[in-house]
Amino acid sequence: MTNQLNENIVAVKGTLELVDTSITEDELHELLLKAIERMDVIQRLSNDMVVALKNCFDKMEGIKK
Repeated sequence: MTNQLNENIVAVKGTLELVDTSITEDELHELLLKAIERMDVIQRLSNDMVVALKNCFDKMEGIKK
């Protein structure tokens, strides 16, 4: 999960760096769409990680009792 998160973060960074070199408005639009799609993936992965951590903490709490 962390590898996927890192991969998407690097991809967004690279895509946004390309924004400076885009020539046409269509190219800029496509680059921004790609960045937004990757950020959506990052959000989903982050949410999955939070859920997994919460489950771990819940299990640890159950073991303590």
